[in-house]
This record gives sequence, C-alpha cells and structure tokens, in this order.
Amino acid sequence: MKKPIRALLFTIACVATGMLLSSSEPVYYGQYTPVFMARTVMENAIKIEAAQPLRATGKIYIYGQYILVNEKYKGIHVIDNSDPATPENMAFLHIDGCIDMAMKNNVLYADNAIDLIALKTTDNFSSVQVTERIKNIFPETESPDRYWSSYYVNQFRPKGAILVAWKKKS
Repeated sequence: MKKPIRALLFTIACVATGMLLSSSEPVYYGQYTPVFMARTVMENAIKIEAAQPLRATGKIYIYGQYILVNEKYKGIHVIDNSDPATPENMAFLHIDGCIDMAMKNNVLYADNAIDLIALKTTDNFSSVQVTERIKNIFPETESPDRYWSSYYVNQFRPKGAILVAWKKKS
C-alpha cells in the first residue's frame, strides 16, 4: 500500500516541477534581476540629456572646472563647479552599463557595459561623439548580492543581448 502512494506523490512532484520549469517567463532568484539590452541599441543610446537628479551615484572624477559623477549603470552627471559655492548640475551623459570613467584632453573614456568607449567632448559638454569602441574588453558586472553566476545569467540572456545593469526587486 505504501509503494503506490509514494509513486503517486513522486509523479505529482514531477508534474508540478515540470509545470514550473515550462513557464514562459523566467523565474529570477536573489534580490536583483539582470537587465539586458541588444548590442545595437546599447551602442546607439549614448547621448547628452538634460540634467537629472543624482540618485545611485558611484565614482567621482574632476576635470578642470567640471565634476563628473557616475550614476551606476546609467551614465554620468556633468556638474559645472566654476563657482564652488553654487555648483550647477548642467547635463547628463547617458551611457548604459557605465560604472567607471576617466578623461584626458577633452576625451572621456568610459565603460559601456562590457565595451570601452572614447568620447570626444566639447569644452562645455554640449555634445559628445563616440570616436572609438573596443568591444568585449571588460567582464560583465556581478550581481550586487553575488547571487548570480555567469552560468545562470547566460540561462536567461536573450540572443545577442548584453548585460547592462542590475535592478533591485521591489
């Protein structure tokens, strides 16, 4: 009598597991979910935008009268500090996947997710132009909670997509 009940419970468990695994929506675990973007979209999304409030900031870089503040995974705030008593948040440089930057001779070097890009800027940051891109030079960023390994990230990656950010679950 015990064997048929065990066999029935085992069958039910297998069917339930199969239903969960066959879901069309991926099931993410951990506190963060990966954010993917098609490479062509990522490469063409670099642009100067209106100033934005600083939220999840990262590294800070001083260049002349400007303070460049990284907004993790989104881009770089450009702050005019010519009058240190009243710094002016003047622009936002949108670069998906950006967490680091450096600048020399009006060329801004930044990471665009896994790529290194060189951006020629005007003296007042009113425009930028990508002058060089070295693809796949950086490793993908790790999940902030260290839950995800590259193996699991690749299980959910859409074809041709790049990991550009980690979004905290709400």
